[in-house]
Amino acid sequence: MNRFLRVFFVVFSVAVCTIAAAFYFAFYTNKIEAKAIRVAVVDSNLIKSQSLPFAKVRELLEKEHARIHEDILVQETQLREEHQRLKKNKAKPEQKLEFDKKVSALEQQVQKTKEKLGKQFGLLTEKVESTLNQVIEDIVKKYGFNLVLNMTIQETRSILYHEKALDITNEVIKLLDKKLPDLKLPAVD
Repeated sequence: MNRFLRVFFVVFSVAVCTIAAAFYFAFYTNKIEAKAIRVAVVDSNLIKSQSLPFAKVRELLEKEHARIHEDILVQETQLREEHQRLKKNKAKPEQKLEFDKKVSALEQQVQKTKEKLGKQFGLLTEKVESTLNQVIEDIVKKYGFNLVLNMTIQETRSILYHEKALDITNEVIKLLDKKLPDLKLPAVD
């Protein structure tokens, strides 16, 4: 019986060594091919503040907001004047009801206008950001970068130091300006 245990131990040891050797040769003897890392950095805050498309989005938003605000102010002024007349002339209940309908209609118009404006600028911003991503992808392919880091995240610098040669922000801005030279508000139902 003792001899049987010794033979079993030798066979078991050889099997373990064979498995260990197979594992070693399978996983550790293959050379791992190191790929050179080519890094670029962009400053998204700079892109958003200096590129023409993002500036145009801000300009369109300000103009449309001012136009809508002016239109609503005119209607509010008319309603205030009408309210003063109704108050002065002691309006009948049906006149008050009609006035309340006009106020409610203006409130609904304001709400619909806000929603429409939000949709338009959402679509416009999505178009600019999609184009921005495509521009970055084009530059990555052109120069063979395999990693692009954003220097700023929510107004905070996330990269403390980088060589100026790694910064592709200006090239991104130039290509983005070229791809989206003129933007208009999209039509929304």
